[in-house]
Amino acid sequence: MAFTVSKPDRSTTVLTPAQASRAFSWTRFLILLALLLTQIGTVTGVLLANRRGGEAVVQAQARQNLQKLVRVTADSARSYLQTSVQIVRITSSLIASGQTNAYDSGALSQTFGTLLDATPQLDAVLVGQPDGRFVFVRRDGAGQYIKVIEPPPQRRTTVTTLNEAGRVTSQSTPADPYDPRTRPWYTLAVARPGQIVWTAPYVFTSSQLPGITVSAVQQGLDGRELVVGVDMQLSGLTRMLQQVQLTPRARAFITDSDGHAIAASRAWPRRIQGRVPALTEVGDPALQALLDDGGVPSLAGEEGPSSEVTRRYLVGTEPYAAILRRVEVQPGISWVVGVYAPESDFTGELDGVFRQHLIIIAVMALLSALIAWPLAFSATQPFAALQRQATTDALTGLRNRASLLAQLSEDVRHKATNPHAGELGVVILDLDGFKAVNDTYGHAVGDEVLHAVGASLLSAARVGDTLGRLGGDEFALIVHGATREAVRLRVEGIMQAIMRRPMTVNEVPHQLGATAGLVFYEQAVAAPSTLEEIEEASHLLLLRADTALLRGKKREKGRVWLADEFGGPTVL
Repeated sequence: MAFTVSKPDRSTTVLTPAQASRAFSWTRFLILLALLLTQIGTVTGVLLANRRGGEAVVQAQARQNLQKLVRVTADSARSYLQTSVQIVRITSSLIASGQTNAYDSGALSQTFGTLLDATPQLDAVLVGQPDGRFVFVRRDGAGQYIKVIEPPPQRRTTVTTLNEAGRVTSQSTPADPYDPRTRPWYTLAVARPGQIVWTAPYVFTSSQLPGITVSAVQQGLDGRELVVGVDMQLSGLTRMLQQVQLTPRARAFITDSDGHAIAASRAWPRRIQGRVPALTEVGDPALQALLDDGGVPSLAGEEGPSSEVTRRYLVGTEPYAAILRRVEVQPGISWVVGVYAPESDFTGELDGVFRQHLIIIAVMALLSALIAWPLAFSATQPFAALQRQATTDALTGLRNRASLLAQLSEDVRHKATNPHAGELGVVILDLDGFKAVNDTYGHAVGDEVLHAVGASLLSAARVGDTLGRLGGDEFALIVHGATREAVRLRVEGIMQAIMRRPMTVNEVPHQLGATAGLVFYEQAVAAPSTLEEIEEASHLLLLRADTALLRGKKREKGRVWLADEFGGPTVL
């Protein structure tokens, strides 16, 4: 699907948050003048009528918001965890093909360091062998920590630390009784050859931080078996949950089938050092009420166990709402993502506004002017909700075309006034193979696939990136970076979120590819100064990115095409 651009229409331009705030203030002033002329009885009747059904509507909307929140969080967590599986497979493939010598500790250390640099979600990469040989590389601040254990008879351990420039800062040969063959990640992998296995959450020996290890047995070129693994800190999942927008007293959490307190959006009431605690040890009363006798959240509904349940329950005398969702992070391994919050987080504002209005109505009999401004403020609140609806793609929850253009105009304006602020890249991304999904399985499945793609892209994007859907299977991305190469690499990483694993709908995997067109700010426009020039520059950036996508797909799909790779005029 091609992106169509025409001259910007000022009458339909979507407002930025600052512009919307000014517009709301002006609207409130106009409403103030109108309210001063109305009858007190009319205002009272409207407020009472709104109140009758307000609480039920807010509660229903709250449940829907919690459901969407849990689904997005679950998809993000699954994508985050699948990175470790991909690195295990990549490392195993390098060893199996002979591209990396499994018995050369220097070559292994260099390969593992490169994988860590390219994959920020990981904490360490490691390999253990039946003779006790062990190579382990993990992050150490901005540098790296490398441990190499040679096999008997010398049984020597060498520990090396590197700075962020890759230079050796220290090296030692401490006495170390560590034997990889006794560790759970090694024994589990050996017990299940041909499978990728996950450990239960535990505290890492070297860093003393909680995490999990994903590992698998791999046969070297000489026929001997070894175990490849990666460490992933649980703090990464915690940071992901902390970025989820929740109500003031809500908490999002992740647990496994054993009830471990893997991650939470805010700190647990109790802290336990030295091991990964259970939910029963650290959970607050609202979470304790969700746990069954085994200490895990119960997903049993009215018709038996399910993948997602909605709960309404009491903690003391306070009503709570919760959504629990089972997430299969690996075949046969499921975790639970949950969000719970007191219902007053959603209805309290409604009660407060209503009480405030009752007081204002009583004062209105004495001085009507004092009540006009609060009523005007309340009346414009729905406009903010309509503004959000007008800027959101209903299918994926991402920004829509109008919102994306508004944000791009703001970024172009900032870039024009701050020429040294770094690189601004605009990407249009098209799915390869999506038409076959629609033609074979129907548009309903196609919509589910697009929803899954949007979640994958959102989990792969970084803070500061702006992601939107233009329509059909076409997505757009605004990326800021220190250099053009950094922007290009980030775009390629985001594309890998689609291509590295199938999008599964109704237990049917759909393998998709992606092709992208990338244009940089300087490539498309001179420095704009007026609002009209900024809007036209934004449209031109998207047009150049779409042109690069269209021309690139004719040459080769599945890669990022830069606008400056092509000569000739822009395709209008």
